[in-house]
Amino acid sequence: MTAITSRKNHIIQKYRKLIREKKERFLSGSFVLEGYKLSVEALECGFVPKSALFTAEAMEKHSDFYKAVVNICGITVISADLGEYISDTKTPQGIFIELPLIDKSKNPDKIILNAKRIILLDGLQDTGNMGTIIRTADAFGMDAVVYSPDCPDIHSGKVIRGSMGSVFRVDLICCGLRDIIKLLKQNDFFIYASILDRDAERLGKARFADKSAIVIGSEGSGISPEIRALADKIIYIPIENAQSLNAGVAAAILMWEMTKS
Repeated sequence: MTAITSRKNHIIQKYRKLIREKKERFLSGSFVLEGYKLSVEALECGFVPKSALFTAEAMEKHSDFYKAVVNICGITVISADLGEYISDTKTPQGIFIELPLIDKSKNPDKIILNAKRIILLDGLQDTGNMGTIIRTADAFGMDAVVYSPDCPDIHSGKVIRGSMGSVFRVDLICCGLRDIIKLLKQNDFFIYASILDRDAERLGKARFADKSAIVIGSEGSGISPEIRALADKIIYIPIENAQSLNAGVAAAILMWEMTKS
């Protein structure tokens, strides 16, 4: 079997752009997932590959997975050098799977109808925090994570790897928070905003409603005034010496408290 070796090949260029460019992912309706473990997890969660690239080394090392994928969408073989060229990781594994976008923004009503615990992200900036929050939401059984359009793209490799595959299990919705909060309130949700303000209600004393959504703001500027004004209650996490908490850490604490109510 002859492998593609040219960087100018249109398939290679397509995959490289999908990995690096949010705009390309949006236009094509797909993204590229790298690596064996995450690819297996995606398929186990019901995601169907649209296409795939394997190096010869990856085909041999993961022969059972290769056979499973080739029966679904076929596989293009590439050289190891091209695997490194396409990848955005330091140690590429030679497996690249093209999948349809996983964002569920088209179906927020259906998700919210059956939900009780939702995380709202307002202008988050760090891809590591984004992935961590999604992973934590999965661990604590949150029903969905809704994020504003200026948050990191959940289809980027850094977010997916940071989530450790939780992006495939948590319902993720990209939406203007003003609109989603309106929809949540129509469905009897109580909206909490987490800010560093000792005039707010101390976390631990606050009792969460049966249907609760918490807004977590950006690492630098926090929750926007517009979204803060839409909250039903303002809460804060008491801390002693540090000026603030990492957004991922703060989200984990808040989610833990939600599970106790």
